[in-house]
Amino acid sequence: MHGKTRRGALVFDIADLIKDAIVLPWAFISAKEKATEQEFRQQILQKFTEHKALDFMFDQVKQQALRDD
Repeated sequence: MHGKTRRGALVFDIADLIKDAIVLPWAFISAKEKATEQEFRQQILQKFTEHKALDFMFDQVKQQALRDD
């Protein structure tokens, strides 16, 4: 979340689509396991690949761009 627009709407970026599902759980797991920042980053990159996070994000952007409403 990156603040408000002039009309008061909240602004989200594309990464917000995956933070709750991938990043936050692994942040807690990594903290519990006392992983280094580098280990955490490597784990997140591995999970992004396993869950095809980039494909998901691009598909979501594409769907929104092609909406006709």
